[in-house]
Amino acid sequence: MSRRLPAMGLAAIGCLAGCTPGSLSGGGRSDDVIELDALVGQGTLDAGVVRLDRGAPLQDQGPRDAFLAPLDARPPRDAAPPPVDQAVPDAEPGGPRDRCGDLRTAQKVYNGTRDPTHVALTAGQVLAIGSFNGCTGTLITGTWVLSAAHCGHRVGARFCVGEDPAAPNRCLSAVRSIDHPQVDMTLLELERPLADVAPGVEPIAIVDFPLGGDWIGQTAEAAGYGQTERGQFNVRWFTAEPIVALQAPYLTIDGQGQRGVCFGDSGGPVMINAPDGTVRVAGDLSHGDPSCLGRDNYTRTDLVVDWIEQYTGPTVPGAATGCGAIDAGGFCEGDTAVWCQDGAVQRQACDTCGWDAAAPGFRCIRVPDSCQGLDGFGRCAGDVARWCVGGVPRVRDCGACGQYCAPVDRVGADCVDDPCRAGLDYLGRCNGALAEWCDAEGFHREDCAAGGRTCGYVNDQVGWFCQ
Repeated sequence: MSRRLPAMGLAAIGCLAGCTPGSLSGGGRSDDVIELDALVGQGTLDAGVVRLDRGAPLQDQGPRDAFLAPLDARPPRDAAPPPVDQAVPDAEPGGPRDRCGDLRTAQKVYNGTRDPTHVALTAGQVLAIGSFNGCTGTLITGTWVLSAAHCGHRVGARFCVGEDPAAPNRCLSAVRSIDHPQVDMTLLELERPLADVAPGVEPIAIVDFPLGGDWIGQTAEAAGYGQTERGQFNVRWFTAEPIVALQAPYLTIDGQGQRGVCFGDSGGPVMINAPDGTVRVAGDLSHGDPSCLGRDNYTRTDLVVDWIEQYTGPTVPGAATGCGAIDAGGFCEGDTAVWCQDGAVQRQACDTCGWDAAAPGFRCIRVPDSCQGLDGFGRCAGDVARWCVGGVPRVRDCGACGQYCAPVDRVGADCVDDPCRAGLDYLGRCNGALAEWCDAEGFHREDCAAGGRTCGYVNDQVGWFCQ
Protein backbone atom coordinates (compact mmCIF):
# COMPACT_ATOMS: atom_id res chain seq x y z
CA MET A 1 0.00 0.00 0.00
CA SER A 2 1.39 3.38 -0.98
CA ARG A 3 1.63 6.10 1.70
CA ARG A 4 1.57 9.73 0.61
CA LEU A 5 3.35 12.23 2.80
CA PRO A 6 1.63 15.62 3.08
CA ALA A 7 3.43 18.80 2.14
CA MET A 8 5.45 20.23 5.02
CA GLY A 9 7.37 23.40 5.77
CA LEU A 10 10.99 23.90 4.77
CA ALA A 11 12.10 22.92 8.25
CA ALA A 12 10.30 19.62 7.79
CA ILE A 13 11.37 18.73 4.24
CA GLY A 14 14.73 20.43 4.06
CA CYS A 15 16.79 17.23 4.45
CA LEU A 16 14.07 14.63 3.81
CA ALA A 17 15.97 13.24 0.85
CA GLY A 18 19.35 13.24 2.60
CA CYS A 19 20.63 16.71 1.72
CA THR A 20 23.42 18.21 3.77
CA PRO A 21 22.85 21.33 5.88
CA GLY A 22 22.90 24.40 3.73
CA SER A 23 22.10 22.59 0.48
CA LEU A 24 18.42 23.48 0.42
CA SER A 25 17.58 26.29 -1.96
CA GLY A 26 15.51 29.26 -0.86
CA GLY A 27 12.36 27.91 -2.41
CA GLY A 28 12.60 24.44 -0.90
CA ARG A 29 11.14 21.40 -2.63
CA SER A 30 8.43 21.94 -5.21
CA ASP A 31 6.84 18.49 -5.01
CA ASP A 32 3.88 18.31 -2.65
CA VAL A 33 4.08 14.59 -1.88
CA ILE A 34 6.64 11.80 -1.77
CA GLU A 35 5.65 8.24 -2.56
CA LEU A 36 6.89 5.75 0.03
CA ASP A 37 7.12 3.17 -2.76
CA ALA A 38 9.88 5.31 -4.25
CA LEU A 39 11.63 5.48 -0.90
CA VAL A 40 11.50 1.69 -0.66
CA GLY A 41 13.05 1.49 -4.12
CA GLN A 42 15.83 3.85 -3.07
CA GLY A 43 16.62 1.68 -0.06
CA THR A 44 15.43 4.34 2.39
CA LEU A 45 12.60 2.05 3.51
CA ASP A 46 12.56 -1.72 3.47
CA ALA A 47 9.33 -3.21 2.18
CA GLY A 48 8.93 -5.35 5.29
CA VAL A 49 10.87 -3.49 7.99
CA VAL A 50 10.98 0.22 8.75
CA ARG A 51 14.60 1.19 9.30
CA LEU A 52 16.19 3.88 11.40
CA ASP A 53 18.38 6.58 9.85
CA ARG A 54 21.50 4.44 10.43
CA GLY A 55 19.85 1.38 8.89
CA ALA A 56 19.15 -0.53 12.11
CA PRO A 57 15.87 -2.47 11.78
CA LEU A 58 13.21 -2.12 14.42
CA GLN A 59 12.61 -5.49 15.99
CA ASP A 60 9.28 -7.18 15.28
CA GLN A 61 7.75 -4.17 13.63
CA GLY A 62 6.34 -3.66 10.17
CA PRO A 63 5.59 -0.37 8.44
CA ARG A 64 3.01 1.87 10.06
CA ASP A 65 0.59 0.95 7.24
CA ALA A 66 -0.34 -2.09 9.34
CA PHE A 67 -2.01 0.20 11.86
CA LEU A 68 -4.02 2.44 9.56
CA ALA A 69 -7.34 1.50 11.16
CA PRO A 70 -8.15 4.09 13.86
CA LEU A 71 -7.83 2.61 17.33
CA ASP A 72 -10.53 4.29 19.39
CA ALA A 73 -11.21 2.80 22.78
CA ARG A 74 -13.10 5.77 24.15
CA PRO A 75 -16.89 5.62 24.72
CA PRO A 76 -19.18 6.61 21.83
CA ARG A 77 -20.12 10.26 21.71
CA ASP A 78 -23.71 9.57 22.72
CA ALA A 79 -22.69 7.55 25.78
CA ALA A 80 -23.40 9.09 29.17
CA PRO A 81 -20.11 10.28 30.71
CA PRO A 82 -19.27 8.98 34.16
CA PRO A 83 -19.87 11.25 37.15
CA VAL A 84 -17.17 13.86 37.70
CA ASP A 85 -15.99 12.27 40.93
CA GLN A 86 -15.31 9.06 39.00
CA ALA A 87 -13.84 10.63 35.87
CA VAL A 88 -11.44 13.08 37.56
CA PRO A 89 -11.03 12.17 41.21
CA ASP A 90 -8.03 14.50 41.70
CA ALA A 91 -9.64 17.61 40.21
CA GLU A 92 -9.76 20.59 42.55
CA PRO A 93 -12.89 22.68 43.17
CA GLY A 94 -13.18 26.37 42.43
CA GLY A 95 -13.11 26.69 38.63
CA PRO A 96 -15.64 26.25 35.83
CA ARG A 97 -16.46 22.58 35.36
CA ASP A 98 -18.81 20.20 33.61
CA ARG A 99 -19.37 16.48 33.93
CA CYS A 100 -15.98 15.68 32.35
CA GLY A 101 -13.94 17.89 34.66
CA ASP A 102 -12.37 21.36 34.63
CA LEU A 103 -12.94 23.69 31.68
CA ARG A 104 -10.45 25.94 29.94
CA THR A 105 -11.49 29.58 30.09
CA ALA A 106 -9.30 30.76 27.20
CA GLN A 107 -10.71 30.80 23.68
CA LYS A 108 -9.35 28.12 21.40
CA VAL A 109 -7.53 29.30 18.30
CA TYR A 110 -6.99 26.76 15.53
CA ASN A 111 -6.37 29.20 12.67
CA GLY A 112 -5.72 32.88 12.15
CA THR A 113 -3.13 35.18 13.69
CA ARG A 114 -0.46 33.60 15.88
CA ASP A 115 1.31 35.90 18.33
CA PRO A 116 4.53 35.44 20.29
CA THR A 117 3.81 33.70 23.58
CA HIS A 118 7.13 34.03 25.38
CA VAL A 119 9.33 36.94 24.33
CA ALA A 120 8.14 40.45 25.06
CA LEU A 121 7.92 41.70 21.46
CA THR A 122 6.19 44.98 20.74
CA ALA A 123 3.82 45.22 17.78
CA GLY A 124 6.56 47.07 15.88
CA GLN A 125 9.06 44.29 16.54
CA VAL A 126 6.63 41.64 15.38
CA LEU A 127 6.43 43.63 12.15
CA ALA A 128 10.25 43.42 11.82
CA ILE A 129 10.04 39.68 11.02
CA GLY A 130 9.51 39.45 7.27
CA SER A 131 9.43 37.18 4.26
CA PHE A 132 11.69 36.72 1.24
CA ASN A 133 9.00 34.51 -0.34
CA GLY A 134 10.80 31.28 0.50
CA CYS A 135 13.01 32.32 3.39
CA THR A 136 12.62 34.57 6.41
CA GLY A 137 14.59 37.55 7.65
CA THR A 138 14.66 39.94 10.61
CA LEU A 139 15.18 43.69 10.52
CA ILE A 140 18.02 44.35 13.00
CA THR A 141 18.62 48.04 12.19
CA GLY A 142 16.61 50.52 10.16
CA THR A 143 17.99 49.22 6.84
CA TRP A 144 19.70 45.88 7.55
CA VAL A 145 18.10 42.41 7.57
CA LEU A 146 19.57 39.21 9.03
CA SER A 147 18.91 35.89 7.26
CA ALA A 148 20.65 32.62 6.26
CA ALA A 149 23.32 32.22 3.59
CA HIS A 150 21.95 28.92 2.25
CA CYS A 151 18.83 30.78 1.11
CA GLY A 152 20.90 32.10 -1.78
CA HIS A 153 19.92 35.76 -1.39
CA ARG A 154 20.99 38.15 -4.13
CA VAL A 155 20.85 41.89 -4.80
CA GLY A 156 17.28 42.73 -5.69
CA ALA A 157 15.72 40.25 -3.23
CA ARG A 158 12.40 41.58 -1.95
CA PHE A 159 11.88 41.74 1.82
CA CYS A 160 8.22 42.04 2.76
CA VAL A 161 6.43 42.63 6.07
CA GLY A 162 2.84 43.24 7.10
CA GLU A 163 0.53 43.59 10.09
CA ASP A 164 -1.49 40.66 8.76
CA PRO A 165 0.75 37.58 9.23
CA ALA A 166 -0.74 36.06 6.08
CA ALA A 167 -0.22 39.16 3.92
CA PRO A 168 3.34 40.56 4.01
CA ASN A 169 2.68 43.30 1.45
CA ARG A 170 5.02 46.15 2.37
CA CYS A 171 8.22 45.46 0.50
CA LEU A 172 11.67 46.86 -0.22
CA SER A 173 14.51 45.51 -2.36
CA ALA A 174 18.01 44.66 -1.16
CA VAL A 175 20.86 46.68 -2.63
CA ARG A 176 23.59 44.60 -0.93
CA SER A 177 23.78 40.95 0.09
CA ILE A 178 26.76 39.84 2.17
CA ASP A 179 27.34 36.19 3.14
CA HIS A 180 29.45 35.35 6.17
CA PRO A 181 32.60 33.56 4.94
CA GLN A 182 32.30 30.66 7.39
CA VAL A 183 28.83 30.30 8.93
CA ASP A 184 25.26 30.16 7.59
CA MET A 185 24.40 33.85 7.88
CA THR A 186 23.63 36.67 5.44
CA LEU A 187 23.16 40.41 5.87
CA LEU A 188 21.02 42.31 3.36
CA GLU A 189 20.94 46.10 3.11
CA LEU A 190 17.60 47.55 2.01
CA GLU A 191 17.26 50.37 -0.50
CA ARG A 192 15.95 52.71 2.21
CA PRO A 193 14.65 52.49 5.80
CA LEU A 194 11.88 49.91 6.10
CA ALA A 195 9.89 52.39 8.20
CA ASP A 196 9.32 54.40 5.00
CA VAL A 197 6.91 51.72 3.78
CA ALA A 198 6.01 50.12 7.13
CA PRO A 199 5.48 52.91 9.67
CA GLY A 200 5.87 51.72 13.23
CA VAL A 201 8.30 48.90 12.47
CA GLU A 202 10.97 48.50 15.16
CA PRO A 203 14.27 46.65 14.54
CA ILE A 204 15.17 43.81 16.90
CA ALA A 205 18.76 44.06 18.11
CA ILE A 206 21.10 41.07 18.09
CA VAL A 207 22.54 39.35 21.15
CA ASP A 208 25.84 41.18 21.63
CA PHE A 209 26.86 39.49 24.89
CA PRO A 210 28.21 35.93 25.36
CA LEU A 211 25.60 33.23 25.80
CA GLY A 212 26.87 30.91 28.53
CA GLY A 213 25.74 27.57 29.83
CA ASP A 214 23.22 29.19 32.17
CA TRP A 215 20.99 29.71 29.11
CA ILE A 216 20.58 25.96 28.66
CA GLY A 217 17.04 25.06 29.71
CA GLN A 218 15.72 28.57 29.27
CA THR A 219 13.03 29.24 26.69
CA ALA A 220 13.56 30.99 23.36
CA GLU A 221 10.98 31.96 20.76
CA ALA A 222 11.44 31.27 17.06
CA ALA A 223 9.51 32.75 14.15
CA GLY A 224 9.28 32.32 10.41
CA TYR A 225 7.26 32.30 7.22
CA GLY A 226 6.78 29.20 5.10
CA GLN A 227 4.63 26.31 4.03
CA THR A 228 3.05 24.29 6.83
CA GLU A 229 1.84 20.72 6.91
CA ARG A 230 -1.67 22.08 6.25
CA GLY A 231 -0.64 23.64 2.95
CA GLN A 232 -0.46 27.26 4.11
CA PHE A 233 2.42 29.28 2.71
CA ASN A 234 4.03 32.61 3.50
CA VAL A 235 2.30 32.96 6.88
CA ARG A 236 4.16 34.13 9.98
CA TRP A 237 4.26 31.70 12.93
CA PHE A 238 5.87 31.70 16.37
CA THR A 239 6.95 28.82 18.59
CA ALA A 240 8.46 28.85 22.10
CA GLU A 241 10.93 26.03 22.84
CA PRO A 242 13.71 25.33 25.36
CA ILE A 243 17.36 25.93 24.53
CA VAL A 244 19.09 22.54 24.75
CA ALA A 245 22.57 23.22 23.36
CA LEU A 246 25.03 26.08 22.80
CA GLN A 247 27.95 24.94 20.70
CA ALA A 248 29.80 26.96 18.09
CA PRO A 249 28.36 28.04 15.78
CA TYR A 250 24.82 27.00 16.78
CA LEU A 251 22.15 27.60 19.38
CA THR A 252 19.81 24.60 19.42
CA ILE A 253 16.17 24.52 20.51
CA ASP A 254 14.02 21.41 20.88
CA GLY A 255 10.32 21.00 20.10
CA GLN A 256 10.37 17.80 22.22
CA GLY A 257 7.91 16.05 19.93
CA GLN A 258 5.05 18.52 20.57
CA ARG A 259 4.24 21.87 19.04
CA GLY A 260 1.23 24.03 18.36
CA VAL A 261 2.26 24.92 14.83
CA CYS A 262 4.81 23.84 12.25
CA PHE A 263 6.36 27.12 11.20
CA GLY A 264 8.61 27.85 8.24
CA ASP A 265 11.47 28.54 7.35
CA SER A 266 15.19 29.14 6.87
CA GLY A 267 16.77 32.42 7.98
CA GLY A 268 14.11 33.15 10.58
CA PRO A 269 15.07 34.42 14.04
CA VAL A 270 15.30 32.73 17.39
CA MET A 271 14.80 35.34 20.11
CA ILE A 272 15.41 35.58 23.85
CA ASN A 273 14.37 37.88 26.66
CA ALA A 274 17.69 39.51 27.58
CA PRO A 275 18.61 40.26 31.22
CA ASP A 276 18.03 43.99 30.57
CA GLY A 277 14.39 43.28 29.66
CA THR A 278 14.84 43.74 25.91
CA VAL A 279 14.26 41.13 23.22
CA ARG A 280 17.31 40.09 21.19
CA VAL A 281 17.88 37.98 18.07
CA ALA A 282 20.12 35.09 19.14
CA GLY A 283 20.46 33.49 15.71
CA ASP A 284 19.05 32.69 12.26
CA LEU A 285 17.62 29.28 11.32
CA SER A 286 20.21 27.16 9.55
CA HIS A 287 18.99 23.55 9.66
CA GLY A 288 17.40 21.01 11.95
CA ASP A 289 15.22 17.97 12.50
CA PRO A 290 13.17 17.36 9.36
CA SER A 291 10.18 16.29 11.47
CA CYS A 292 9.47 19.89 12.59
CA LEU A 293 9.13 18.37 16.07
CA GLY A 294 12.71 17.99 17.19
CA ARG A 295 15.90 20.01 17.33
CA ASP A 296 16.59 23.06 15.17
CA ASN A 297 19.95 24.81 14.86
CA TYR A 298 20.36 28.57 14.65
CA THR A 299 23.59 30.31 13.65
CA ARG A 300 24.48 32.34 16.74
CA THR A 301 24.79 36.11 16.59
CA ASP A 302 26.81 36.46 19.81
CA LEU A 303 29.79 34.75 18.14
CA VAL A 304 29.87 37.07 15.12
CA VAL A 305 28.97 40.46 16.61
CA ASP A 306 32.03 42.20 15.14
CA TRP A 307 31.33 40.83 11.65
CA ILE A 308 27.69 41.95 11.77
CA GLU A 309 28.32 45.41 13.18
CA GLN A 310 31.16 46.24 10.78
CA TYR A 311 28.38 46.56 8.19
CA THR A 312 25.29 47.50 10.18
CA GLY A 313 26.82 49.63 12.88
CA PRO A 314 25.70 48.98 16.47
CA THR A 315 22.35 47.19 16.65
CA VAL A 316 21.18 49.22 19.62
CA PRO A 317 18.17 47.74 21.42
CA GLY A 318 15.28 50.02 22.11
CA ALA A 319 14.31 50.62 25.70
CA ALA A 320 12.29 47.83 27.23
CA THR A 321 8.71 48.95 26.63
CA GLY A 322 6.07 46.69 28.04
CA CYS A 323 6.02 42.96 28.60
CA GLY A 324 4.51 41.65 25.38
CA ALA A 325 2.79 38.34 26.08
CA ILE A 326 4.25 38.05 29.61
CA ASP A 327 1.72 38.85 32.33
CA ALA A 328 1.91 39.46 36.07
CA GLY A 329 1.43 35.76 36.77
CA GLY A 330 4.53 34.92 34.76
CA PHE A 331 6.03 31.47 34.38
CA CYS A 332 9.02 29.35 35.37
CA GLU A 333 11.86 29.21 32.87
CA GLY A 334 13.75 26.31 34.37
CA ASP A 335 14.86 27.65 37.74
CA THR A 336 14.24 31.27 36.74
CA ALA A 337 10.99 33.07 37.54
CA VAL A 338 9.84 35.48 34.80
CA TRP A 339 6.94 37.90 35.19
CA CYS A 340 5.71 41.41 34.31
CA GLN A 341 5.78 44.17 36.90
CA ASP A 342 5.18 47.89 36.35
CA GLY A 343 5.35 47.42 32.59
CA ALA A 344 8.76 45.71 32.60
CA VAL A 345 9.87 42.07 32.43
CA GLN A 346 11.35 40.81 35.70
CA ARG A 347 13.68 37.79 36.01
CA GLN A 348 14.88 36.12 39.21
CA ALA A 349 17.11 33.03 39.57
CA CYS A 350 15.68 30.50 42.03
CA ASP A 351 16.54 27.33 43.88
CA THR A 352 12.93 26.31 43.21
CA CYS A 353 10.49 28.12 40.92
CA GLY A 354 6.77 27.49 41.39
CA TRP A 355 3.44 29.06 42.21
CA ASP A 356 3.52 31.71 44.94
CA ALA A 357 0.01 32.39 46.23
CA ALA A 358 1.13 35.64 47.85
CA ALA A 359 2.31 37.18 44.55
CA PRO A 360 0.12 35.70 43.03
CA GLY A 361 2.15 34.12 40.26
CA PHE A 362 5.16 31.95 39.44
CA ARG A 363 8.05 33.09 41.63
CA CYS A 364 10.94 31.74 43.66
CA ILE A 365 9.43 29.63 46.45
CA ARG A 366 10.56 27.69 49.52
CA VAL A 367 7.51 25.48 49.93
CA PRO A 368 6.32 22.57 47.76
CA ASP A 369 4.92 23.68 44.41
CA SER A 370 1.14 23.58 44.62
CA CYS A 371 1.01 23.27 40.82
CA GLN A 372 2.89 19.95 41.04
CA GLY A 373 5.23 20.94 38.20
CA LEU A 374 2.42 22.01 35.86
CA ASP A 375 2.07 25.43 34.29
CA GLY A 376 -0.73 27.22 32.48
CA PHE A 377 -0.05 25.35 29.23
CA GLY A 378 -0.04 21.95 30.87
CA ARG A 379 0.29 18.55 29.22
CA CYS A 380 -1.69 15.55 28.03
CA ALA A 381 -1.55 12.25 29.87
CA GLY A 382 -3.29 10.01 27.38
CA ASP A 383 -6.67 11.69 26.95
CA VAL A 384 -6.53 13.49 30.28
CA ALA A 385 -5.57 17.18 30.11
CA ARG A 386 -3.72 18.56 33.13
CA TRP A 387 -2.74 22.19 33.76
CA CYS A 388 -2.53 24.72 36.60
CA VAL A 389 -4.42 27.97 37.16
CA GLY A 390 -3.86 30.23 40.14
CA GLY A 391 -1.86 27.58 41.95
CA VAL A 392 -4.64 25.00 41.58
CA PRO A 393 -4.04 21.89 39.41
CA ARG A 394 -6.80 21.34 36.86
CA VAL A 395 -7.83 18.05 35.26
CA ARG A 396 -10.17 17.24 32.40
CA ASP A 397 -10.94 13.73 31.18
CA CYS A 398 -11.39 14.25 27.44
CA GLY A 399 -12.03 10.57 26.75
CA ALA A 400 -15.05 10.59 29.05
CA CYS A 401 -16.67 13.12 26.73
CA GLY A 402 -15.68 11.32 23.52
CA GLN A 403 -12.84 13.77 22.78
CA TYR A 404 -9.06 13.70 22.52
CA CYS A 405 -6.41 15.60 24.47
CA ALA A 406 -4.11 17.73 22.32
CA PRO A 407 -1.88 20.82 22.72
CA VAL A 408 -3.89 23.77 21.40
CA ASP A 409 -2.08 26.88 20.19
CA ARG A 410 -2.20 29.78 22.70
CA VAL A 411 -4.31 27.68 25.07
CA GLY A 412 -2.44 24.56 26.11
CA ALA A 413 -3.43 20.96 26.75
CA ASP A 414 -7.16 20.75 26.11
CA CYS A 415 -9.93 18.58 24.67
CA VAL A 416 -10.57 18.65 20.92
CA ASP A 417 -12.97 16.82 18.64
CA ASP A 418 -10.35 16.28 15.94
CA PRO A 419 -6.59 16.46 16.66
CA CYS A 420 -5.94 16.74 12.92
CA ARG A 421 -7.59 20.16 12.92
CA ALA A 422 -5.56 21.17 15.97
CA GLY A 423 -2.30 20.77 14.01
CA LEU A 424 -1.41 17.08 14.33
CA ASP A 425 0.12 15.85 11.06
CA TYR A 426 1.43 12.67 9.41
CA LEU A 427 4.67 12.63 11.40
CA GLY A 428 2.60 12.67 14.56
CA ARG A 429 3.68 12.80 18.18
CA CYS A 430 4.19 10.70 21.29
CA ASN A 431 1.51 11.14 23.95
CA GLY A 432 3.19 9.17 26.69
CA ALA A 433 3.36 5.61 25.35
CA LEU A 434 0.77 6.37 22.66
CA ALA A 435 1.88 7.09 19.08
CA GLU A 436 -0.61 9.44 17.43
CA TRP A 437 -0.73 10.80 13.86
CA CYS A 438 -3.07 12.07 11.15
CA ASP A 439 -3.34 11.22 7.46
CA ALA A 440 -5.97 11.39 4.72
CA GLU A 441 -8.07 8.82 6.58
CA GLY A 442 -8.10 10.81 9.81
CA PHE A 443 -6.66 10.35 13.28
CA HIS A 444 -4.77 7.20 14.31
CA ARG A 445 -3.38 5.91 17.59
CA GLU A 446 -1.19 2.95 18.56
CA ASP A 447 -0.56 1.88 22.17
CA CYS A 448 3.16 1.07 22.17
CA ALA A 449 3.15 -0.18 25.76
CA ALA A 450 0.63 -2.89 24.86
CA GLY A 451 3.36 -4.54 22.79
CA GLY A 452 6.14 -3.92 25.28
CA ARG A 453 7.53 -1.05 23.23
CA THR A 454 8.09 2.68 23.73
CA CYS A 455 7.14 5.62 21.54
CA GLY A 456 9.90 7.60 19.86
CA TYR A 457 11.01 9.25 16.64
CA VAL A 458 11.75 6.58 14.00
CA ASN A 459 12.83 8.62 10.97
CA ASP A 460 11.57 11.38 8.73
CA GLN A 461 9.47 9.02 6.61
CA VAL A 462 7.62 7.32 9.48
CA GLY A 463 7.65 9.99 12.17
CA TRP A 464 6.87 9.21 15.82
CA PHE A 465 5.93 5.58 16.36
CA CYS A 466 6.50 2.45 18.48
CA GLN A 467 10.01 1.07 18.69
